[in-house]
Amino acid sequence: MAPEMDQFYRSTMAIYKSIMEQFNPALENLVYLGNNYLRAFHALSEAAEVYFSAIQKIGEQALQSPTSQILGEILVQMSDTQRHLNSDLKVVVQTFHGDLLQHMEKNTKLDMQFINDSRQHYEMEYRHRAASLEKCMSDLWRMERQRDKNTREMKESVNRLHAQMQAFVSESQRAAELEEKRRYRFLAEKHLLLSNTFLQFFGRVSAGCTGEC
Repeated sequence: MAPEMDQFYRSTMAIYKSIMEQFNPALENLVYLGNNYLRAFHALSEAAEVYFSAIQKIGEQALQSPTSQILGEILVQMSDTQRHLNSDLKVVVQTFHGDLLQHMEKNTKLDMQFINDSRQHYEMEYRHRAASLEKCMSDLWRMERQRDKNTREMKESVNRLHAQMQAFVSESQRAAELEEKRRYRFLAEKHLLLSNTFLQFFGRVSAGCTGEC
């Protein structure tokens, strides 16, 4: 087999290997870390709810004092604002869970089988085409030695198979590169959505603070 075709083959197989052995395991680790983040947030959210409820109770006590009513109103308002922000943040976390983690987990499980099947199909097709080309080249070499009258037709067959093989390995590498790119794009687009959701949340926080301050 020509060195350039062997290089195409090894390069394409390396892409499939990278997806299976590096990208997908890394995505599984992201899902694991993301679930840890969710558990930590839920614990923080529950603690914040208890904390600011306690602040509200103290503020309500202050409302009963003739000298501290204004301070009581401030404490109650602070508690109410923080609890609303906590509620808004839960929307961000829901986006993180529903639009990101669940999709990553689902895609990873499906992708392992898809990429493995694609790699095996490519490997089998490459070996089949390579064997056919090698056989024709061997037959051509034998016919040339024997000065066979059908040598010209065999040369045409070899040239045709060679051109088809070149087109196959080239297109297969482009297809593998596209599969790799699609997976990184998926990850980038999902996290861009998450980042935009966070920015919207912080925008509301900033606007609320400006209005109150």
